[in-house]
Amino acid sequence: MLKLVEELKVLGFNPSKTSFNLALIAKATINKTLWKDKVDTFKKWGWSEQVIFEAFRRRPECMLVSINKLNLVMNFWVNELGWDALALALDPSVFGISFEKRTIPRAPIVQFLLKKGLRKRTASLTSPFIVPEKLFLDKFIKRFENESSYLLKLYEEKLNLGYTIDKTCTP
Repeated sequence: MLKLVEELKVLGFNPSKTSFNLALIAKATINKTLWKDKVDTFKKWGWSEQVIFEAFRRRPECMLVSINKLNLVMNFWVNELGWDALALALDPSVFGISFEKRTIPRAPIVQFLLKKGLRKRTASLTSPFIVPEKLFLDKFIKRFENESSYLLKLYEEKLNLGYTIDKTCTP
């Protein structure tokens, strides 16, 4: 365990931060083979070693997500939404949220706002998926008075569908 603590310190983790504890849990519970498999999964989606390292430093819990979930989120993000996989590296906490209850229902809202020019192309793609429900509704639906009824209907439709897709997605 001391070896892992020292390794994380060398990687720049601060032992007084919560991220250190999450990184320690990730490193202690994932064997080397599975760790390599997860790194390889990220690489298949275009992430470099450096990008993977930075994502781990930002949100160590991203390595605690199953390979199936990594592929599911990446496939949806890249192939369904047409967005850059590297955007997920900026806030990899997207991997830890509910795919069916948060990612699926919120994605069409973000797409609509981008298409209509109501959200800047330079704005974070991940933030709408991370924020709590009330903030999401206020910031991404209700604030657009002309479109809010359509957006709310679209959101509730996707939320209530329990929308499912093939969960064995690979690149």
